[in-house]
Amino acid sequence: MKYFVDWAGRTRVVEVVSDKAGTRVLVDGVPHRADVETVEGTGLFSLLLDRRSVSFAARFDDGAAVLQFHDREVRVPVEDERTREAHRATAGTKKAAGQGVVKAVMPGVVKDVRVAEGAVVALHQPLLVLEAMKMENEIRASRAGTVKTVHVAAGQAVEKGATLVTIVD
Repeated sequence: MKYFVDWAGRTRVVEVVSDKAGTRVLVDGVPHRADVETVEGTGLFSLLLDRRSVSFAARFDDGAAVLQFHDREVRVPVEDERTREAHRATAGTKKAAGQGVVKAVMPGVVKDVRVAEGAVVALHQPLLVLEAMKMENEIRASRAGTVKTVHVAAGQAVEKGATLVTIVD
């Protein structure tokens, strides 16, 4: 799985590879030896990266990893490749005339519907949350307009390509 990590003013592609030789982390294609263990009873992680050891606490908050070191806290936006593709597919910047049909970019379960029929929505406004592979993906409006039809309900399973919401001018 690839991850897109915003760090030091640029987006880096991070890929974790595990095989018979061990675990490697590729950062922008450059391999690094890596090992992460939990420190029992502390809530901390111990990372050995290229023979350097670092201990930290980690949590995820609104699409970012929040890493706490002994002297500072760092917030690092992280997006996996599936979420990145879902955002790319549902957050276009051009306004289209006529109907805007928002479809599922992956199979999953509708966790939460955040709009109702007749609601006026803005470009990029959250429409619903789709859970896929234990990850919650916020599906946003690809255009501004009025919600004509909400085709799904919370708890409903959907297939890739299923129509979720229809937006009209």
